[in-house]
Amino acid sequence: MDLNPAKKELMRATRCVSRMKLAKTYDEYDEAWSDYLSRIENVFNRIKVAAEHHKNYPSFSSKTNHLRSTDSLLIYLKQARNSAHHGITDTSKFVSGGFSINPVTPGGALHIKSLTIDGDGNARIIPGSPMKLELHPSTVEAIPCRNRGMTYNPPTTHLGEVLESKSPILIAELGIEFYNSYLLEAEETFCQ
Repeated sequence: MDLNPAKKELMRATRCVSRMKLAKTYDEYDEAWSDYLSRIENVFNRIKVAAEHHKNYPSFSSKTNHLRSTDSLLIYLKQARNSAHHGITDTSKFVSGGFSINPVTPGGALHIKSLTIDGDGNARIIPGSPMKLELHPSTVEAIPCRNRGMTYNPPTTHLGEVLESKSPILIAELGIEFYNSYLLEAEETFCQ
């Protein structure tokens, strides 16, 4: 049984995550995310094509098929892929960063003597009292996607664990872990 096509897709999905991490622009990031969604779904499909005629395939695939219809991360990956390839809406959004200025003591007062921002966006602050400055970097978030009239929200759980982030990179890495395990199970089941 040839599972090499599934292995190739998994390696390509992994490279897509690397491209997301190294992206210099949101467009590069979003392109890598869209490519990832295709590649990770292809891992499942290539395993199915290679193994579906084997007598043990129905029992082998039943757990994963169930998870793909009940686990919020796996559902989202599949539906985001379908939305990206058959729809016209995005599956991620760019969230601009910024900063916040607050008093050191919650509920306290803050006095700023001067705040100037130049044409390049550089800020200069002269505090009049102690302050707490927090920088908020720009991020990318997975957003709800639509497919066949249904809305699929970004996952909040995966395999019983709560997800605190809507980061496509986190979602992608968890997808790679899941499908890598599925591929290893397929090798153990069908290639021995």
